Amino acid sequence: MVIKSNPQVIYCGGPGDIAGTMRSWLSGEHDASEVSDTYSGQFFDQISVRGLSALVISSHARKEVFVENLITIEHRPNKACGTLGLSYKLLYMSHWLGIIGTILRYRPHVILIADCEHWWLFTLPAMFGIQVITDLQCTFWPRGYRSTSLYERVLQGLNGWFWKNIPLATICISPECERQVREMVCGKVSGSLLQARSSYQRSHFTGIRPPVWDAGSFSAMYAGRVERSKGVFDLLDVMAGLHSDVQSKVSLEICGGGTALGELKVECARRGLDGCIRILGQLNSADMLAAYDRSHLVIVPTTADFPEGLNRVVVEGVLCGRPVVATAVCPAIDVLPRSVIAVECGDKLAMAAAIKRLATDKRYYESMRVNCAAEAEQFYDRQQSWGAALSRALDLVFK
Repeated sequence: MVIKSNPQVIYCGGPGDIAGTMRSWLSGEHDASEVSDTYSGQFFDQISVRGLSALVISSHARKEVFVENLITIEHRPNKACGTLGLSYKLLYMSHWLGIIGTILRYRPHVILIADCEHWWLFTLPAMFGIQVITDLQCTFWPRGYRSTSLYERVLQGLNGWFWKNIPLATICISPECERQVREMVCGKVSGSLLQARSSYQRSHFTGIRPPVWDAGSFSAMYAGRVERSKGVFDLLDVMAGLHSDVQSKVSLEICGGGTALGELKVECARRGLDGCIRILGQLNSADMLAAYDRSHLVIVPTTADFPEGLNRVVVEGVLCGRPVVATAVCPAIDVLPRSVIAVECGDKLAMAAAIKRLATDKRYYESMRVNCAAEAEQFYDRQQSWGAALSRALDLVFK
């Protein structure tokens, strides 16, 4: 890999197609693969305005090196993806140790790290005088379900020591991320904890019409990966109960791809639910917005096995003016308390009851819908964006 200038900033930005985002950014266009403003696009904004050099490393499956002036992007696939058990642990550690080797080779002023598990590993670059900014997009454990296993206790102990001593700043995508940092370190945190919100363009949602409540034809929507940990299979039981209730006329569209998509289709057909459930698979951003437009509400049934950081589907449902029924494990309910109905993980009866009430009580539905508009404003406010939080963190480095 050839880098035109030694990077002042190294950003490890997760599994996204960051090279693709860079091409969109260079043309001044919104990345069509995302509904929200991309974090990497906001990173490019901050680096460009400051005239800094940067290396961005993504774990995207497609190997690629893309160089544009002072910014170099490398797609470095994480071979741990798709593996299990000890093999996963070894390959995962190998991936991050390789990244640390790259960091020590170039010795940037600061590193920005996202999408990690063994955060304590970045104590090593800090020992060489490299500043560390952490970016929490996921919680350390599913909200309300902190693990007591030996492995998790050891890992949280190491990460807790790291957060007590190392980061210059931590960007938290939700209040729950910040709360868990404070819990892990018993209140003694190194550096600044900076709250941030996913940000969106208001114009992106102008084509979505306000939902018209209709008890005779009420449409719910699931958007996200089709995996058991996301709770999508619970919706089969929920819809079976609603389908047998003569008072409710609820249909469901499932939008998204994933490893369990085929299994879900087979199970849906086996249970005779094809009449009330449509499984659409992976959609592009335009088709996803069209699905929101057809819906009356959004369902987010995440299980207690998944450590949600915020869950942008909850946010996007509210931005589309649709009330949301979500499990309490989703931290977005902290910032959208009047637009989201929270139920306990796995409580399918409570989820069905919440959907039924929205589908049969027009006054209640309209009150929830009106709340959406007010609570959506924070996600249009650039002062609360991830890019604004990054700017404050970089100010601490490049004073």
